Amino acid sequence: MEATTPPADVPGYRLTQFLGAGAFGQVWVGRDLNTGRDVAVKFYLHRGGVNWSLLSREVKNLVQMSADRYVVQVLEVGWDVDPPFYVMELVRGGSLEDLLKARNRLPADQAVEMFRKMCIGLDHCHSKGVLHCDLKPANILIGDEQEPRLADFGQSRLSSDQTPALGTLFYMAPEQADLSSSPDVRWDVYAMGAILYRMLTGKSPYRDDSFVQQLDTAGSLKKRLQRYRESILSSPAPEEHLECPGVDRALGRIVSKCLQAKPENRYSNVQQILQDLTRRDASRAKRPLMLLGIVGPLLVLLATCFFGARSIIEARKSTLVALRTEAKGSNELAATFAAKTLENEISRYFQVTKDEANDKEFLQQLKVTLKSEKVRQALDEIAGMGTPAETHRPTEARARLLEHEQQHILNAILKQRLDQYDGSVNDSRHPRLASMFVTDATGTIIGIAYQNPVSVEENSAGKNFSYRTYFHGGRVDRPKKTARILESDPIKKTHLSAAFPSTATKLWKVAISTPVFLNGENRSDATPPDAVFVTTVNIGNFELLQNEGSSDHVAVLLEAREGLAQGTILQHPLMDVRRKGGIKSTGQKYQISPDLMARLLTGSDVDYKDPLATAADGADYEGPWIAAVHPVTLPPDDSSPDTIPDPKQTPDPPDPPSQVPEGSVSQANDQETDLLVLVQYRLEKVNAPVFEMQAALLREGVAAIISILAVTLTLWFFVQRVGKPYREPRGNGSTENTPGKKTVAEDPAKTITMQ
Repeated sequence: MEATTPPADVPGYRLTQFLGAGAFGQVWVGRDLNTGRDVAVKFYLHRGGVNWSLLSREVKNLVQMSADRYVVQVLEVGWDVDPPFYVMELVRGGSLEDLLKARNRLPADQAVEMFRKMCIGLDHCHSKGVLHCDLKPANILIGDEQEPRLADFGQSRLSSDQTPALGTLFYMAPEQADLSSSPDVRWDVYAMGAILYRMLTGKSPYRDDSFVQQLDTAGSLKKRLQRYRESILSSPAPEEHLECPGVDRALGRIVSKCLQAKPENRYSNVQQILQDLTRRDASRAKRPLMLLGIVGPLLVLLATCFFGARSIIEARKSTLVALRTEAKGSNELAATFAAKTLENEISRYFQVTKDEANDKEFLQQLKVTLKSEKVRQALDEIAGMGTPAETHRPTEARARLLEHEQQHILNAILKQRLDQYDGSVNDSRHPRLASMFVTDATGTIIGIAYQNPVSVEENSAGKNFSYRTYFHGGRVDRPKKTARILESDPIKKTHLSAAFPSTATKLWKVAISTPVFLNGENRSDATPPDAVFVTTVNIGNFELLQNEGSSDHVAVLLEAREGLAQGTILQHPLMDVRRKGGIKSTGQKYQISPDLMARLLTGSDVDYKDPLATAADGADYEGPWIAAVHPVTLPPDDSSPDTIPDPKQTPDPPDPPSQVPEGSVSQANDQETDLLVLVQYRLEKVNAPVFEMQAALLREGVAAIISILAVTLTLWFFVQRVGKPYREPRGNGSTENTPGKKTVAEDPAKTITMQ
């Protein structure tokens, strides 16, 4: 039951509250009547059970150390009264044990700060020659502002004392657990490490259920102490504190060194602990500066890299735009030049066609052939079949025509003339013709010569082609199956046909056709021609399109006619490669999409995708290109007559433009043809200088970054080396002898090695 009346009056103090009772007496809360300060008064009521020598020692030691703020202050002693008492400061915060039971563990920073203050108080005690010998959380009182107070010096010893003192299990150094041991400063060092370990981890070092059970079953005190020492020896070193949040390597080393089983491996005194704490604080204080010394330059370097990279990227973008604009303009100029070059090529072929149509031997044989009654009958029968499609089937009329002697002679003359244009002349400007033929006034081929031999089935002689543009002069072939032969009027002026695939070779061709008037003296504007003379050219034979395999800058010929055929690729470098390699064309069409074609025709800047890149052998043409197109116009008509005059007659002057029928060459001389020249330039090559420049700048930037990092790290290394505090070398088992302090080395045979 709580006491209601103080055991005695204490002069100068008014006792107000019972605080607690123990084995030897009671503790009351009192108030100093002079200062109004609350105090604790400890009465010793059971004098018979008190070791008065120990009690007087405790009071004497407390009085001696009462000047330190981290040691419980003794204010007054009543040793000669009955019952004896002493007055000490009242610490209302309870003990550290109470705090740890409530919170289990403390944050690392709070634990270290409290540990530092306890070390300061303990160092003060040691400087007075007093060893506590029983440090534990229950003997640490918590004052105002969480300041610790060392209390309960009942087991304390003077440094010169040789009397053994037992502490509390799991806070007591292993060598202290010996009734023959002498007090040592390092006992308190071990206890301080155990207290810090408890604050960080929430439990005492080495303490577990099996350890406690071994101690409980040991029997006598001597055996329990021996078992305690042996258990620590057989247990691994405590390391749980190393995993606690906020425990850095320096703090972990401090705790581990305090808990070393061999006393010579521990700190020699508390002052060394404080020195390591100070070094840790200095290191932690220097860490932001050191971090800033690394992070600061790195941030500056990062910002420099960011803005440098952004500048490079922006410069690359603007340069790419400028280069692309320049390349587009250059491409347009190249397309214009290529179109003009092609126009000159067509002009030469126009002249060749006219010259060949004027050949006297040819004209004479043509007259003879057309006057042959059998030939005339066969041609009339063929024309009477109605549509060109009907004439392309095997017929008796065609068979008779092909067997006629005059037709063979006409073929031989045409072949002789064609052989002049077989490409054997080593001159790129010399025309190369694929075929040469002549039709009658209804469009049926009378005689024909091929550059390369063809089979009878592929031979076009005796077939009607009045639906072709080279015969009727229009822009689009008429329907082969429905066009009426006798309703197609032949051309009256030299004409460039629309591109068409050869029925024999499947290669894209154009034809230059010119009318043949065998009776020039009777010619009038309404006089139909007697025949149409035609030369065909493989589009790939034009000088403009002689590309050497894959290239970064190539010219392509396109179909310009509006409709489904617009954008069809008529000639391409890959087609030349196939032709030169002997790969026969399959007639497969490659075409630019209508949307892309529309943008090209309006001059828009587009990323052009080559349709032939999708072919199995078109990998060289993959990727984006810059492309420009330009129309091909017909060559201007010259003053040479298109009619074939009779050798005995003076040629008629050319028809005036107003009298030229629609679709004639004279009318179309100022018009565009159905061909477009497309010049494409590989975008990768346009951008290559920019990317090379960017790569060079990036290499220089990386070299600069590496250099700056190397210099920064070197300077940081030297600053760190120079900034390290000097540490005196310490040998194992060394002790520090200072005035007022004494340490007693433990016999190595009695120490316990902690693994």
